[in-house]
Amino acid sequence: MDQGRPGERRTRDLSWGDARARALMHALARDAATRAGFRVCAIEVVRPKGLLEFVAIYGDMTSAEERLGTASRLADMQAAFADGEPFGHFIWIPDESFSDATRELIDGVVVVPDIPTTGNPDDWHPMDMLVAQIADERGDLRALLYLDVPSDLRRPDKDRLLEISDELAMTLRSVVTAVEREEFADHMRVIRATRRLARSNPARHDVHHLLREARSTLLGALSVDELEIHVFLDEGGETPDSLGLGMAPDVRQALDEAAARAWADQRVLIIEPTQIWGDPELEASHSGWFATALGDAGFEAVVVAPVGVDDEVLGMLMAARRTGSRRWTDGEGVAALELGHDLGRAIANAHATQRERRLLEELRELEEARHRFLRELTHEINNPMTVIAANAEFLAASEIVDERDARRAQAILRGTERLGDLLEGLAMLSRVSDPQHPPTMKRIDLVPIVDQTLGSMAAVAEKAGIILHLVGETGAAVVHADAREVAGAINNLVDNAVKYSNAGDEIWLGVERGPDGAVTFGCRDEGIGISEADQANLFAPLFRSTNEEALRRPGTGLGLGIVREIMQRHGGTVEVESRLGRGTSVRLHFPPLPQDEPGPPLPRTSSTQAGTRWLAGP
Repeated sequence: MDQGRPGERRTRDLSWGDARARALMHALARDAATRAGFRVCAIEVVRPKGLLEFVAIYGDMTSAEERLGTASRLADMQAAFADGEPFGHFIWIPDESFSDATRELIDGVVVVPDIPTTGNPDDWHPMDMLVAQIADERGDLRALLYLDVPSDLRRPDKDRLLEISDELAMTLRSVVTAVEREEFADHMRVIRATRRLARSNPARHDVHHLLREARSTLLGALSVDELEIHVFLDEGGETPDSLGLGMAPDVRQALDEAAARAWADQRVLIIEPTQIWGDPELEASHSGWFATALGDAGFEAVVVAPVGVDDEVLGMLMAARRTGSRRWTDGEGVAALELGHDLGRAIANAHATQRERRLLEELRELEEARHRFLRELTHEINNPMTVIAANAEFLAASEIVDERDARRAQAILRGTERLGDLLEGLAMLSRVSDPQHPPTMKRIDLVPIVDQTLGSMAAVAEKAGIILHLVGETGAAVVHADAREVAGAINNLVDNAVKYSNAGDEIWLGVERGPDGAVTFGCRDEGIGISEADQANLFAPLFRSTNEEALRRPGTGLGLGIVREIMQRHGGTVEVESRLGRGTSVRLHFPPLPQDEPGPPLPRTSSTQAGTRWLAGP
């Protein structure tokens, strides 16, 4: 069990996390040991420059406090892991598997627990090691978790090792989460000025404002004399020259290309009068030019940190210190690179916000134009259509026209009725899809609405030879909804079911309550059904089935689109099941009432005539 590396390899330069983060790691170590059946568990996190730092040690270890915060080389442990065998997330390295080279490497480096050596090959040996290498989503190693001294002092067999891996999978993920969270918190502390700027309202909406404020803020945060932020795609902006180097276009292009290479390699460039560090290509082509320019400007060095997000470089941050200032440290270079990440995200977010605002404005204008067009269209067509329908009705009933003209008048009347249905559907679709006019939400009972729909459709169904059944709940089924819109949706579904059924078919409609308080309205028919190909486009406005039998029946293709819009406005969903020639089942799922609006108590016995079978698909 690896407990630390004494001697010259130990350092206290590292200090991971605050007290809260360390307490979380200790809790994870305790949880891992307890659930895996071990007495000791330790966690090390991977630090910069190939170092490991102990952040939690659980168990009866007298040296635990001394080990916390100490650092050692990751390479030492990886050499030991090579002698082991993987089991899920863990590597098992029994004492006899260590090679002579590994034993020599770890001699005096690991702490051996104080347990007896029995000589029994099934007993836990003090030098046995069980360790998990914990990686993040990208596959980068972030931490190590060690288990030592099983409670029964017996070596786990292969099956038990795999069980331990499965049992601790969530704990290992939690360790990664804790490491990433603390790393993020540390970055927040180091570059909090940039983060505050990026969160400011003007910076989120204006890239130029962000760059101006970032330069002012970072001048002090980085302790530099001059600072320039150059964005490659600065729409409408001029290339800044805050450092006063007077770069010619070819020099600027060469530096831009060097910044792109630096972003790809995740490093910074240090330009000094005597040498350019970090980019041999720029050093070979422009070292002389920069030596002269820095000398004329009186700069000791210029650090170039690439600015970008993900795989895209967006620009660079150039920070300069004048002659006589302290030299740049490696830590400051890392901080500058992190600033490039944060500034890149802020710039990308600002660009995205600007694009989104422009797009949203365009969409809002298009949506308003669409609603305005539909309103004007229905209004302008409705007046002449009323005139046409009135005259056609007069001619059809008139005794002065012959039979042929009367039939033509009847055809005109049927056409005006269909056009009227289309206009009414368009007007309703426009109304229920307009976010500027939300539904009037209140508590309503669906059962009376379904009852009224049944009454209004009974005569139409009877004329077509179709039988309607009211099934499901008879008690109150309360939802939070707009009564007018819900009634329109239910009426649309029942009207469709009657329209696409044949004489002798039956239709079942009713309401059911779920155990969570959700309410479902269902309408099932034995009609002509819908093909799988057509079901993919059911909710598209003006879509008509490709089935010839369906096309012979009147319809606008707006009904289901209106139903879906209504349900989306109410936070519900529409579910359709159908088979061609076998009928269709449509269900409207309403969400439970808000917690501050409890519904009525559920009945002791269900009033559904046949359980939930009537809602089942064809």
